[in-house]
Amino acid sequence: MEITNGAQITKSKKAKIIIYSKPGDGKTTVAGKLPGKTLVLDIDGTSQVLEGYANVDVAKINGDDPHRSILEFYAHAKANIANYDNVFVDNLTHYQKLWLMHKGENTKSGMPELKDYALYDTHLLKVVEAFNGLNANVIYTAWETTRTIIHDDGQQYNQFIPDIRDKIVNHVMGIVHVVARLVRKADGTRGFILEGNQSIFAKNHLDDRKGCVQEELIVSSTN
Repeated sequence: MEITNGAQITKSKKAKIIIYSKPGDGKTTVAGKLPGKTLVLDIDGTSQVLEGYANVDVAKINGDDPHRSILEFYAHAKANIANYDNVFVDNLTHYQKLWLMHKGENTKSGMPELKDYALYDTHLLKVVEAFNGLNANVIYTAWETTRTIIHDDGQQYNQFIPDIRDKIVNHVMGIVHVVARLVRKADGTRGFILEGNQSIFAKNHLDDRKGCVQEELIVSSTN
């Protein structure tokens, strides 16, 4: 077991980030605004918004076998990581849907079985851990949902979080450096909330920013 003194620990030079928002708020467009070269896995079919971005290469998932397809994408990313600064997985919410639908195709009811949900949880955690190990910035997207938080005193409130299965969402959010909610203002400007509160889950373990504009998600994080 390797022991490192705290004085020698430095913050990661490669950011691992989850961004989430409502559909259509601009998550996919972020891939084109990242510094450097970006490899994108298009899971939800929205990569057309990246038209004209010469700094982006896009692979599309095979919906007929999403499990094998994401593993093949990972293998390609790992083998070619020297050519990319960023890997962009878009998005985990839809991947979950595709994966479970594929499992359901092999059952009499046409629906996933109970064991399939547990298998998916383990699979996704392994996938995220594998991608996190790449020598690049890794950005995952997800749609947003809400969960109910109950305080010890019985007070309840709703909190926005990435739309990932309840049993693993905390784990997934815990093994990345940044969880950022993308919001669009009335004037059309878009930016990320990087500091959470009771209503929004967000965190930033890379720097002191509490928020940033869409184009600067990684700018300060990788300096």
